Amino acid sequence: MNSQSHLLFCTSKNFCCVYKLYKGDTLIFKDDLTCNSLFIIFYGTVYIMKIFTNGESIFSSLLTSNSVINSNFSSSSYIRHKIIALENTYLIKFFNLDAINSSLYLSNTINLFNLFSYTLSQYEISSYILVHKSVKYRIIQLLLLLCRQFGVLNYNYVLIPFEISQKTLINITGGHINAVNRVMNDLIRNLLVKYSSKNKILVCYFSFFRYLNTNKVI
Repeated sequence: MNSQSHLLFCTSKNFCCVYKLYKGDTLIFKDDLTCNSLFIIFYGTVYIMKIFTNGESIFSSLLTSNSVINSNFSSSSYIRHKIIALENTYLIKFFNLDAINSSLYLSNTINLFNLFSYTLSQYEISSYILVHKSVKYRIIQLLLLLCRQFGVLNYNYVLIPFEISQKTLINITGGHINAVNRVMNDLIRNLLVKYSSKNKILVCYFSFFRYLNTNKVI
């Protein structure tokens, strides 16, 4: 496993480890059917990228607290997964999933069915972004998702409480830098979004959502 994360501690006999990812930190792992490990996002927000051996990558999902990241989807040696933190995030890695089920305390504390169910809904919501063919509507769908899940309602706008950088927009939407910049500049020029001094996105509540309704994005 390759990472730019910070290992806080590991229990004896490698039962579990706790990682802290600061904003922008990454953690990379490969699929392995022989590995019965599992990550649980204890706190924070991340997005997952699939990375192929030819260097190309594609957005997989945006995940929040109480989501799980499974490392045994397949035995493919051609795919790696990169976890990228949008804010300070804590991950718990359990090296053996069976240990959770066999522990009365953990099985009562950690409801794996609910965690997997919630994670599945996160993947489904994230898939709406890539349904759109154009970068413009992928960005708009992403902003809508962020507003719904994390937005803080103010007088006439919704504040997304963490930085959404140009690189993040490019990674998630799959757009080229020029296309992403053109879309964002157009949204800013039409007073639909704006950046605060700390590079947080401010979405104008009435104008942005009226635009979505008019263009049947929602």
